[in-house]
Amino acid sequence: MERKPIVFSVQMTWKEIYKFTMYHTYHSFAGIFGLVLSVMALANLIVSFDELSDQGKTIMTIVAAWFLIFEPLRMLVRSKSQMKLSKAYKKPLDYMINEEGVTVSQDEESQTIEWKQLVKIVETKSQFLVYSNRINSFIFPKSSLEGREEELGTAMAEYSKGTRVKLLGGMKKRRK
Repeated sequence: MERKPIVFSVQMTWKEIYKFTMYHTYHSFAGIFGLVLSVMALANLIVSFDELSDQGKTIMTIVAAWFLIFEPLRMLVRSKSQMKLSKAYKKPLDYMINEEGVTVSQDEESQTIEWKQLVKIVETKSQFLVYSNRINSFIFPKSSLEGREEELGTAMAEYSKGTRVKLLGGMKKRRK
């Protein structure tokens, strides 16, 4: 069945960049490892507080706070900074999703990434993340889709069928 292209615009915000960064970091091996390490340090600090030296308490506090407080704050500052510094985020990005791939355009520039060139598509509670490589992703906030989240998710699952694209999160249930 031939689908009509899905066309929408995204005005990026620092909040959407932050959500992406948090997801990307805390779903990586290093992010999960750091989070587990921080939680273990916090548990050790609580359980062994009276037995720890002042130096031990300081070290456990720093380790506990690293991925639970410092890293999220660093990502927040970085997201706001990235929003201010990136020319691409000053204006909306226009997207067209069709059987050829994902086309992104802004002003007079346009680029299409074919489905076979993509690596993975993740559906979170508030975003679709379409990765063109291990790090870079198109961010489609569901709030920008004007109620067409289901249509977009289903279309991307269908178009990526037969490619190397991995579907993760809510996208897993869409591949039939």
